[in-house]
Amino acid sequence: MKPFTVLGYSANDEVFCPACLRSTTGLGPWDTDYNGRPIIPLYAADSTVQEECCTYCGASLLELRTTAELERSKSEPSFQVERTRHNGRQPALRFDRKPPEEIREELKRSGWRWDPAAQLWWWPKGAPVPVPAALGLPPPPAKVTARPPTLRRPAAQARA
Repeated sequence: MKPFTVLGYSANDEVFCPACLRSTTGLGPWDTDYNGRPIIPLYAADSTVQEECCTYCGASLLELRTTAELERSKSEPSFQVERTRHNGRQPALRFDRKPPEEIREELKRSGWRWDPAAQLWWWPKGAPVPVPAALGLPPPPAKVTARPPTLRRPAAQARA
């Protein structure tokens, strides 16, 4: 957990989890409390805050935040990548969001280039195009080449 993660809030001389702050007081983090003071965020870097519990629901602020982060990491879908073309010619890969660092490094190492205007990675060289295995893309379809036709001739009949 990052040190500046907000675990809860202090308002009206009480401690609130984010859900209880809105539901019990009707206030948001940007408002002032009923005494006219600003609502103070409680950060994870403060060791005394990690032991705090919400005044209303009684839940530990640290446990609520840890559970929320676990649910968020489970529900986050993996990034999507599609094959496309850069300027109508070169092979390219378009991601729906910034790919992880290890995939970006692998793309750079293998020779892919980033085009910030088109927001895609493109391959400047000819075939074959190396695609990192970590992307999980299906292999390119095999090229189908036609074989010459098979000529069948009637078998010579044996003469008796």
